[in-house]
Amino acid sequence: MMCSMGKVMRLVSLVSLILVSFSIQAADPKWIYGAAQDDYQADKYITAIGEGESSEDARKNAISRLAEQLKVSISSQSNITKEYQSTSEDSSMKENMDIQISTEVDLENIEGIKIANQYFQQSSNTYFAFAVLDKVKNATNLSFKIESELDHIRSQLEKVEQLLAKSESSEGIIILLKASHLFKEITKDIELHKLFSDSGMNSMLKSDALSLVSEFDQYLAKVFRQVAVKVQSDNRQTGSPELGVSEPYQVIYTYNGRPLKSVPVSIIADNEGMLIDFDETTNQRGELSVKVRSFPYSDKSENKIKAGLDLYDELFVNKSAFAELVVLLSQKSQVTILLNSKIANHYNEYLYLTVNDGLSSVLSEQNYNVIADESADSSGADYIIDVKAAATELPGFNGIQFTKMNGVVVIKSGKTKRVLKTIRIKSEKTKAGALSSDLAAEKAAGLLVDAVKGELLHTLEKNLGRN
Repeated sequence: MMCSMGKVMRLVSLVSLILVSFSIQAADPKWIYGAAQDDYQADKYITAIGEGESSEDARKNAISRLAEQLKVSISSQSNITKEYQSTSEDSSMKENMDIQISTEVDLENIEGIKIANQYFQQSSNTYFAFAVLDKVKNATNLSFKIESELDHIRSQLEKVEQLLAKSESSEGIIILLKASHLFKEITKDIELHKLFSDSGMNSMLKSDALSLVSEFDQYLAKVFRQVAVKVQSDNRQTGSPELGVSEPYQVIYTYNGRPLKSVPVSIIADNEGMLIDFDETTNQRGELSVKVRSFPYSDKSENKIKAGLDLYDELFVNKSAFAELVVLLSQKSQVTILLNSKIANHYNEYLYLTVNDGLSSVLSEQNYNVIADESADSSGADYIIDVKAAATELPGFNGIQFTKMNGVVVIKSGKTKRVLKTIRIKSEKTKAGALSSDLAAEKAAGLLVDAVKGELLHTLEKNLGRN
């Protein structure tokens, strides 16, 4: 009898636990499992669920996931094909032009993200948050913003025309250039608007924008016929990667023969690593000084720079006039580096030569003059590089060893002996093995060169002309 009662009690307990479990599960809101909510249907809202160990973590995760949905939706490139009316002095033709636009989400342009629901699940000790974004509200706000931007550009074009007619060319060109950059914002807004609105409304806005792009483009063609950008001095000068060009290029900007004063300019180099000093605008005589301070060494005998007006021209056929500045690469570097390597080890007395040869090769490829001689006079060197390292042998087996390097590479000014940079050798990047002791050490020395060369070259380039 007692046995039967015990079985009954265990059965009752098991049933109770199951019922409690079901009741907890039933008490959870369905939205935490991804179910839609009647008040926030997909045609009107973008939604996301976040969870975390605190209420704040859940809120942040929900908003982050909602933003990520938007990024995935519009971060890919969009192509717009428009019909462009190309006009020259003696002919007119129509052609299709592809415009490629890349956009990213900026949450500052998005309104109405809110946390609509929150919930704490005791069984998992987890907080949940339900974030929503009102599509209709954002579509409406963006429509007004885009229309306002288009109207502003139209009014700016009228103002430019009036200023140029009054021979106030500098003021007119400044306004025209600033207006061109508004198209970048408009293209982003139109792509964002497409997420929130029906295709018909978005197509209308896009059509209005493309119509204005064509109008603006045609006006650029008219204005740029009168714009000239010329080099007053020689546009071809000899220079070295390390010291650049000794004299600055002098460029003058004019409209119909009159200097363009205080207009924003654009400098574009075909060698992306060029360090160039120039003002953002022309001076009161329409002049611009362009000083090439240094540039990464390449196998090109000519490095070119375009000096033009600061026009956002990705949507336009007509581009700014520009002057081409050419840096002719001198055949011999004017910068000398004294290289000293000291490697403490018991396995290979020539390790310092391995390091010297490796670093000399790296530096010579960048057109530096390298002297790897411990007894050489350092007074004529622009830089001194001291490698101080030690080879450490790790346990191996049957004559097979592992070696790694520890130490520093010190870069100093040859003139002042001031330490410009101390690079610590990361031993794990120099680990070499499964070789005899001397070969493992030699390989580790070669890996040392690979481990420090990037930071070494960056430090030299950064300090060129300053040491």
